[in-house]
Amino acid sequence: MEAENSGRELAAGDRFYSHNKLRTGVVGDLLGEGGQGSVYKSEFGGGTYALKWYHPYYVEIDGTLMERLRRAIARGAPDDRFLWPLELVEHPARTDSFGYVMGLRPDEFRSIRELLAPPPNRIELSLEKRLFVCQQIADSFLSLHAKGFCYQDINFGNFFVHPTSGRVLICDNDNVNVDGSEASVYGTRKFMAPEIVRRETTPNGRTDLYSMAVLFFYILIGWHPLDGKKEAEANLLTEQLEHELYGTAPLFLFDENDTSNGPVSPMHDMLVCRWRSLPEKLRSLFLRAFGIGLNNPNKRVIEKEWLKTMDGFQRATFACSDCRYEHIYDHVQGRSAGECVYCSTALAPPPMLLIGTKYIALGEGAVVTLADFGHANAPRWESMAIVVEHPQKPGVFGLKNTTQEPWRVRPPGGQETMVSPGKTVLLADGLRIEAGANQATVVAPDAISSLKAGSGNEARCD
Repeated sequence: MEAENSGRELAAGDRFYSHNKLRTGVVGDLLGEGGQGSVYKSEFGGGTYALKWYHPYYVEIDGTLMERLRRAIARGAPDDRFLWPLELVEHPARTDSFGYVMGLRPDEFRSIRELLAPPPNRIELSLEKRLFVCQQIADSFLSLHAKGFCYQDINFGNFFVHPTSGRVLICDNDNVNVDGSEASVYGTRKFMAPEIVRRETTPNGRTDLYSMAVLFFYILIGWHPLDGKKEAEANLLTEQLEHELYGTAPLFLFDENDTSNGPVSPMHDMLVCRWRSLPEKLRSLFLRAFGIGLNNPNKRVIEKEWLKTMDGFQRATFACSDCRYEHIYDHVQGRSAGECVYCSTALAPPPMLLIGTKYIALGEGAVVTLADFGHANAPRWESMAIVVEHPQKPGVFGLKNTTQEPWRVRPPGGQETMVSPGKTVLLADGLRIEAGANQATVVAPDAISSLKAGSGNEARCD
C-alpha cells in the first residue's frame, strides 16, 4: 500500500519503476520543486539517486519532453559534471506523468548564484577559483556541443559550485535538445541572446555561446554585461525597457566605441576595478562577445577560445600587497604589473613559473600540482612542489620538491644540478626545472624589487 500523498504528486515511501519494469525504486525526501516538477531523494536499483517527477500539466504542454529524455539517455552525459538523466521511470498510480533518475548532487555544493550574494551568504571564491569555474563550464559545453546538443536555457539555476574547491556540477539537463530541433523553452531573460529576445530564432548552439559569456561576466565581474547607464537611470525597469536593453538595442557596459551605456560612478566603481584588473586578452574576448557578437552569432567566442585564454591566466593571480585586491599578471602585455586598480599601490607580483603557455604565480605557500606540470592522469590537486621561505634568510623563497623523484635544475649561468625529493631550489629569474619529460622556467616580473635571486651559480637553498 502506498504512503499517503499529503497533496504532493509523490510521497515518501511510494514505489516507482523503470519503464521496462526491470528495476524498482522508493521515493524519499522532497529536495525541491519548481515549475516543471519536483525532485526527490530516492533509492533505485541498489543506489541513491535524485528523482525528478514532472507535473502533469507540464507533460501535457511539452510535447517533445519524452523524446528529448530518451535521446539524452541513449547518448549519455557529455562529461561527469552533468547530472544527466539516467533512466525514465513511472508510478503505477500516476499515469498522467513520469520522471527520470539522475545523479544526486552532494549537499556541500551550492548554487552558483551565491557567488553574487551579499555576505554572509556569499561563496568567497578567489579569482583563481572563479577562473577555474569558468574553465569547467566552457569545457563541459564544448563536450555538450560536440555531441550535437544545445543546452537552451543557461542561467544561475543550472549550476552548482563547491565552496572551497570550485568544482562545478550542471543540473536541469532535461531542456537539452539536438541543436536545430524545435525548442522547448526560450530561456531566461537576462541570459537570452538578443535574437531570442526579439523572437527571431529559438535557442541553438550559438545562443548558448552568448548565454555562457553572460554567465562568465557574472562570475568574474559580478554584474550583467548590458546593465550600464541606461539601466541605472531607469526609474522603473519595464518590460518595454528590458526588451530594448537586452533585445533591440543592446550595448555593452564597457563598449569602447559607444559609451552611452557606460559605467556610472559610484554605482559601478567596483565593476570598473574588476574589469581593469583582467588581462587585455581576456577583456578582448568579452569585448567581442558583447560587441560584434551581440548581433552576429557567427562572431561569438567559442569554448576553445575561452579555455585557451583562461588556462594561460588562471594560475597567474596575485593580490596587492597593501589592500589585497586580486589581479592577474598580464604576461601578454609585458612583465611590468603597474599599479593596483583599487588603491593605486605599485604592484609587486611574485615570480611566475612558466609551463608551456601557462603562468603560475609563486607566492609564499603556492602549490604547483602534477596536473600543472603535464601529468594528465594525476589528481588535479596532487602536489608536485610548494613555495617555501628559506629557513635562515627571511624574504628569500624557494621551490620544494614534494614528489618522490628528483628534478634536474639549471640556474641562469650556472651548472645543472639535482634537487632530491624534500629538497628546495632557490627561485631565480631564468631557473629551468626538468621533472621527467616536462620542463618549466621561473620568470621574475620586472616590477619585483624585493626578489633576492642570489648569484647566477646559486641553485640550492637547503
